[in-house]
Amino acid sequence: MNSGLYTAYSGMRAQMDALDIVSNNLANINTAGFKEDKAFFTVLGDAMNAGNEDHSMIQARAAMSAGDGSLQLTHRDLDVALTGNGFLAVDAPQGIRYTRNGQLSINAKSTLCTSGGFPVLGETGKPIVLGPGQVTINEQGEVYQNGVLVDRMKIAAFDDPSALAREGNSLLAPARTGVDPKASKAKVRQGYLEQSNVNAVGCVVGMVGILRQYEAVQKTIDVLMNDVNAKAIEKLSK
Repeated sequence: MNSGLYTAYSGMRAQMDALDIVSNNLANINTAGFKEDKAFFTVLGDAMNAGNEDHSMIQARAAMSAGDGSLQLTHRDLDVALTGNGFLAVDAPQGIRYTRNGQLSINAKSTLCTSGGFPVLGETGKPIVLGPGQVTINEQGEVYQNGVLVDRMKIAAFDDPSALAREGNSLLAPARTGVDPKASKAKVRQGYLEQSNVNAVGCVVGMVGILRQYEAVQKTIDVLMNDVNAKAIEKLSK
């Protein structure tokens, strides 16, 4: 394959992947605690079999932006928002996972759970179980019921939060080995929900830019194809 054509095609695919990233941000603009993904591009060298011809392949990657979202007052005792580098640890079927979605509830087993139904873990490593009565949660994540300390929420921080991978249901997991949780200094705000940190205007502007880049690459491919076809016709005519 013509090396220029291969690179242009990979660039067009990369723009489509970047559009998917921005579209997912917009789709989650109202998801509590959602963190925006920033799209960036990488260029990889690829030695093809045909004559060891070098081709450049452009790929779109996503990196999570861990900045805080704005806080919305809900006056609901089981709503919590985190400020700073910190994630609630929850018990998921695939193991311990992390989330910023603090829209919590108590299930039929009296266990404190996320909106996805995943038990919130305490510092003991076990799910937090609550009985009847008023629930109070302070800035350190300590959970009190009727004035009695039940447990403290297990809140983890990461040196590089962008190294967390999405797993659906607002869950995050380390994307590779070496991404280990550490103690967090994040503050917990009871009666608030953290809104997504997605910038809607920035997303729309980004989508327009991606579409323009896509059109530009498409025109480049048209020019390259015309050149390839012209050379093929010239060879066939001889």
